[in-house]
Amino acid sequence: MTELWTNRRLAEELLHVMPNMRRLFALYMRETGEEETTMMQTMVLHQIIEHPITASELAKRRRVSLQAASALVQSMVEKGWLTREPSPTDRRQFILQITPEGIAKAETVKNQLTYYMERFLEGLTEEEVVAAQTFLPALSRILNSQDTCDVKEEDKEEHTPL
Repeated sequence: MTELWTNRRLAEELLHVMPNMRRLFALYMRETGEEETTMMQTMVLHQIIEHPITASELAKRRRVSLQAASALVQSMVEKGWLTREPSPTDRRQFILQITPEGIAKAETVKNQLTYYMERFLEGLTEEEVVAAQTFLPALSRILNSQDTCDVKEEDKEEHTPL
């Protein structure tokens, strides 16, 4: 019988898998000529499809500086994927809106990555797919329910950063 994993072992395994997934996506983007579109841009496009936000909200959610978020936004505006619209509630703020070109780009990249991953995942057994069907929605639920920016003080003191 195989050993049951603890939450710690699961965390270690996830940390081991994530860089490999990132490399896999980067390789695919290069192979398909989508190098100009970063994963961050793709994630931001999908986020703004769901809920238009300001650049400062984007910076907070992405845990980056306002300057970094502004540079990201500017590049996406220049590509025609986003526009800045005056906020109806605060004239000092601009709401990021996705353009039809941005929606098309986000969907194209998502469909390409999904197809690529689908082929890659053909190596999984039926049982492994069933396990993922339980695990991934649960992981998503936990991640969505927490504000990942707020780390408990005792967690900061107990553990060294990666």
